[in-house]
Amino acid sequence: MKARPVWRSNIFFFIALFSYWLLLSLIDRAVFFSSIFHKIDEGSDVFYAFLYGLKMDFSLAAYLMVIPVLFFLLQFALLRFPISRWWLRLYCFFPTVLFAAITVSNLPLYEAWGEKISRRAITLGMDTVGGVSNSIDIGMLAQAAFVLVIYFTCAHFFYHLVVVKRAVFRKESYTAVIISFFIAAFVVFSFMRGGYGRATLNASSVYFSDNNASNHVAVNTYWAFLKDMTKSSKKNPYQFMEDKDAQALIAKDVLATPSDSITAVLHTDRPNVVLVILEGMVAQVFEDLGGEKEVTPHMKKLMDEGISFRRAYAAADRSDKGMIAVLSGFPAQGPESIIKYIPKHEKLPGIGQVFDAKGYATSFYHGGQSEFYNFKSYMFTHGIDRVVDNNDFPLGVRRNSWGVYDNVIADRMLSDLSKSKKPFFSVFYTLVNHEPFHLDTEYKFGDKTKADAYRSTSFYTDTMLYNFVEKAKKQSWYENTVFVVVSDHGHMYPTEKYGLDRPERFHLPLFFFGGAIKPEYRGLKVDDVVSQLDVAATLVGFIGDHSNTFKYSTNLFDRTRKHIAFYNSNSTFGVVTNDLAVGYDLQGRKIAYSQPPEHSAKRDSIMQIGKAYYQMVFKDFLSY
Repeated sequence: MKARPVWRSNIFFFIALFSYWLLLSLIDRAVFFSSIFHKIDEGSDVFYAFLYGLKMDFSLAAYLMVIPVLFFLLQFALLRFPISRWWLRLYCFFPTVLFAAITVSNLPLYEAWGEKISRRAITLGMDTVGGVSNSIDIGMLAQAAFVLVIYFTCAHFFYHLVVVKRAVFRKESYTAVIISFFIAAFVVFSFMRGGYGRATLNASSVYFSDNNASNHVAVNTYWAFLKDMTKSSKKNPYQFMEDKDAQALIAKDVLATPSDSITAVLHTDRPNVVLVILEGMVAQVFEDLGGEKEVTPHMKKLMDEGISFRRAYAAADRSDKGMIAVLSGFPAQGPESIIKYIPKHEKLPGIGQVFDAKGYATSFYHGGQSEFYNFKSYMFTHGIDRVVDNNDFPLGVRRNSWGVYDNVIADRMLSDLSKSKKPFFSVFYTLVNHEPFHLDTEYKFGDKTKADAYRSTSFYTDTMLYNFVEKAKKQSWYENTVFVVVSDHGHMYPTEKYGLDRPERFHLPLFFFGGAIKPEYRGLKVDDVVSQLDVAATLVGFIGDHSNTFKYSTNLFDRTRKHIAFYNSNSTFGVVTNDLAVGYDLQGRKIAYSQPPEHSAKRDSIMQIGKAYYQMVFKDFLSY
């Protein structure tokens, strides 16, 4: 039998190892697709997602071949003898374990956040380990175990039956080694770069559909994650134009100027203010906002008693950004979060500081750990005198996985406010409506699906808040009090059909009620677009501060205000006006959503404003 040429044996080894890395990417894509297949509109998208995704798969595999190719040169040109296969096993082992961890972590993260695993997810997870563990349920653990069994079984058999059998050392001539090395280096470099066009490979290279879920299947999870982990956090990802042009655009079309055209909706300029920030409540569970019936019937009554904004939008998709948006009027920063940088967030203005300077008693109530996302440091450095959280209650008090139940916090807050000096400014941040949506009482809508569990915890929050308000109405201070209710961010539940490029994902409840509101404004419903960011300027405006302390926030009752809102996630941003909405995908570098869908000069103009807005927001973030 004729012996196989040595060079051919080496080529087969490289092909086998290259294929091993491709296999891991294929498993990840298949697992990811199986978890979101219901979001794929076209059946053909599945084929194209796997096809277009190969470019990234090849690139990742090529990166992982760099060390083996270099070692090939070292072994054949200098060592000239075989070494233990354990070195190959160790080299394959560590990336394999890392990739497996990324695969299982990515599934629940995408379900909750609507975006794949990134540096932001890792850093937030490391900063808030308790928060991550509180979000894990048995279903997630079972899913992870099942995926890991499949993953490691496939990896194990392919490695031992294909890769190891071809890892055989045979001596070659120096000429053959050099030629083989340069051919391998050329092929590896070509795959790494993704070709020889002007642009190097990036996530947008594999985008092919107007359905972002399909595009996300095509994007190689490992490649995108490693790219995100190595990019500079000091570089502005929103650099679309010259800074002076961006500044001019938002100054003209977005930023508010001090105005004397503010409608006085309160009968006092020294009201007590209770700000309720709801965890993850989206408009789709509010009948009055076009959502489902009977999920939040009590809050509908409260809306009818006061002033409700029917087209309010969140600044972002997560609590850490929503908190800053409400209390500091500062927009979201995409892949970054200013609250995790204490030296930066200390420089932000805050509502609490303004109330504190006006002689108000200030407080913050939350059933969880206030250290979460640096909330405690933010509160104490922004004029909040008292922070009440999970640690202020004995072990026997009713709790779920996140902390003390909201109704317990509400009773404590009510008791404290009744004894507090007047006037007061107090923040109540709820938690029960946070995933995994656990209740120790009846699930109003069941808990067979995450969507039903979400409806049930939303109903609990609705009932809890209404009972809190009914008790507050019996207090002497209620007639001089305005309640402000807003959500920290939207949610994918209960409909599960809106991606992060869609404004519906960010549509929020925002309403005011209480004895301090003039009777003629009770029952007012505002249909113009407003932003969660506008809460800051509005609340300080109630006590006579119209100094434009909050650059990106506009008083909701300013009759000259521009009706525009901006929303943002790690990989998307969008703009909503009274007439249209546009969503932009940063990875694909393209407009991902438009309503109305027709291309128009006005749509392009609004998109330019959105680009300018986030360019300047991120510049401000870097400068703090």
